[in-house]
Amino acid sequence: MKILEETDIHREVIFILAVGLIMLVIGAVLFSVAAGALPYYRDGVYGLLLVIFGLQLQTIGKIPFGFVQRSWSVLIPGIIITLIGIVTSFIPGIFGDIPKFLVMIAFGAGGILLLLQIFFANETSRFWKTPGDGVTAHLTVNCAAVSVLEMLIAALIAVRIYLPALLSTELLAVAALLFGSALFYLAFILQKEYSLHAEPGISANTPGMSPGTVMGMQFGFYMLIFGCLLVPVYLGLLPYALSAMHGTLIVLLGVQALVCGVMMTFSFKRNWIFFLVGMAFVAVGAFAIIVPDTIVEFLVIFIGVFLILAGLYLLSTLIRPKPKSENPAKKLEGKDLLLVLVLLALALLIVIMMILLGVSMLIENLVPGIFIVIILVCFGLSQFVLLYVQSIVEKKHLLG
Repeated sequence: MKILEETDIHREVIFILAVGLIMLVIGAVLFSVAAGALPYYRDGVYGLLLVIFGLQLQTIGKIPFGFVQRSWSVLIPGIIITLIGIVTSFIPGIFGDIPKFLVMIAFGAGGILLLLQIFFANETSRFWKTPGDGVTAHLTVNCAAVSVLEMLIAALIAVRIYLPALLSTELLAVAALLFGSALFYLAFILQKEYSLHAEPGISANTPGMSPGTVMGMQFGFYMLIFGCLLVPVYLGLLPYALSAMHGTLIVLLGVQALVCGVMMTFSFKRNWIFFLVGMAFVAVGAFAIIVPDTIVEFLVIFIGVFLILAGLYLLSTLIRPKPKSENPAKKLEGKDLLLVLVLLALALLIVIMMILLGVSMLIENLVPGIFIVIILVCFGLSQFVLLYVQSIVEKKHLLG
């Protein structure tokens, strides 16, 4: 394996690895919490899991870890779950016990569905109905173990809700570590099966919605939610978790890197180095969400610099001469010309807002709070319009 070669990791495997890594981080943190070494933001844990579950539904049609057909009827609930997860992470206690019940249902239903699909569903039994080399048996056993652990975690969450005195933090930590380890082994075996049977990646045939567009939408949602919630926060009407706010953005960047080979405006070859960078972002973001205020200063500086560099990089791609294509773009006129001009204007607007946000994070009180709210909301709305116009321009092949 050469680290600079493009990876062929299946998107399903990527999400299993991401969830496994998050569960390992949760388990390690819970052991430290039990020892009194670290603080612990419980709403952040549930919010983080809901964000990842929602992204799974949107990009690959998975509820942990049973398969459902990817369609609009799956995409919309996935968006709702992700939004609930983001708000839960941002504002402690805003939804009460609802996030706990959602995570419990996701784990419980996912475990039951996976167990049923091991034996009955054509989609997930396609491997173990095929003669193999011994890997198939490992996959079957590991899937069964993962489903049992999922149902166990769902039961532990139920006990935490109704009989918290009966459940120790150490037991939750052990369950999280076991589940995370089982997911890593499942990912290894599943990737081996995909390689042996030359399975294609998860279909991206949701009408008008590619995985890249889905991940781009998440930043629009993030900015809109961040901006809207800052108003009651500035007025002192709501508490907020600053570390979780920034940690959520880091997790979204990591997942985008793993799924699409992109980080906001940066685009990279999906090699092993970039894969490890994406996993590192997921781990650091998860830690920042779960453990409040321990690395928030570092995150503020990093995100500020990242936004400035991302804005400058996007600007350079806009003004840099494009290499001549073998199939040059058709002459632009009328509505087509207007579409391209709108796309360029939106891109420039996003460049300006990214740089402003980055500078405001690095230099405290440089930009008044109300203007930060306006920038965040405009950023979120512009992101959605940009994605829509870009999809039309690409469909018409206006840029070659």
